[in-house]
Amino acid sequence: MALFKPKRSKTWHCRFVLHGVRVAESTGTGDETAAMAWETRRREAIHREYCPPPQQLTLHEVAQMWLAGSQVSHRDAHNNAGRVRKLFGTAMVPQPGGRLWIEQEGGRAGLSKDLLVSELRQKHLMDLKAARIREGNKAATMNIEVSLVQSLIGFAATMNVVLPETPIIWSHRRNKAASLKTSIGRGKLRWLTLEEEARLLGSLHRRIDEFPNSQAIRDNYELVVMLLDTGGRYGEIAGLPWSAVNLEAGTINLYRHKVQNESTLTLTSRVLALLRARKLRQKAEGHFSYVFPACNQRGWSGLDKPRGHATFAIQKHINACGLNDDRERHRVTPHTFRDTFASRLAQAGVSLLKISHLLGHTTTVMTQKYAHLCPDAVGFEAANALNALHARHPSRR
Repeated sequence: MALFKPKRSKTWHCRFVLHGVRVAESTGTGDETAAMAWETRRREAIHREYCPPPQQLTLHEVAQMWLAGSQVSHRDAHNNAGRVRKLFGTAMVPQPGGRLWIEQEGGRAGLSKDLLVSELRQKHLMDLKAARIREGNKAATMNIEVSLVQSLIGFAATMNVVLPETPIIWSHRRNKAASLKTSIGRGKLRWLTLEEEARLLGSLHRRIDEFPNSQAIRDNYELVVMLLDTGGRYGEIAGLPWSAVNLEAGTINLYRHKVQNESTLTLTSRVLALLRARKLRQKAEGHFSYVFPACNQRGWSGLDKPRGHATFAIQKHINACGLNDDRERHRVTPHTFRDTFASRLAQAGVSLLKISHLLGHTTTVMTQKYAHLCPDAVGFEAANALNALHARHPSRR
């Protein structure tokens, strides 16, 4: 019972727990009806404090609140910021020279920043999906954007925001045309042949011959070699500290920020020679904590920070070599070097489980896209067994 009178007390007391708040107080009155009214008011005050009325916010406002929290809790916060910009139609436009990019609102299709969460409808997202298809977005890219909207709606619910009156249908198995999410196949897979690799490295090295004193140009070449021979993500190699390199053992420890795990990789001969030479050059220049330190137009900047995301020059060489001339094939980017590493191992017969470990995948699901490249040892065994059977029992013709 919430109301009670302690012994030798003339006033009613109230005791209850609401929303985790424990109340044990005197109502200040000996009148039971007045005490009941006091209890009701006390409960309403606690409820208002801990359960405020639903608020109307735009989806863009919710996205900004979600991003602010993701800076700490999400390992992919940088990419999330880019996805939110894209969702609301902001494009990144390069300035002359290609090194500086600025935001351009309305530069591409997107949801209105004034759209309330409660006003979001299936048609808004279906129209956005159609626009992304016209832009040439792949199914996997569009699904990531749909998942982002799902996350924002879920976050809005935790913030006591008024949700859409009509539930959004994210996927529809029986009606693919009405489904926001798109079924995808094996996924994008493009790797370099040895001839294509030689073309690219040759182009990068010729640039070194032209400007032998440019550390930035040499870094582009050596970064590509490391990406090809380690399978690391661009950010993992571009931000690699020397503390993670063991030149005596010939290994590096790659910390995977995206999946928050660590892998120890044995270096190839050419990468080991490359790193030893880099160590000597950097020792002559001064102290550097990172294998690929930040650069400026004159060379290494002298700042004790990593190279960061600087792929413009590498992509320029990729395109100049004609690796993207065939429009029917997937586009070559610096991420292609990671796929090249994995594809070559799969073709050499390395198991998908081992490849998954080397790539730092948390599960083998992501590694399955290389499965068709693996030699079918089971198929060879089956054919040999049948050939032996036919030899013992030749068929009559």
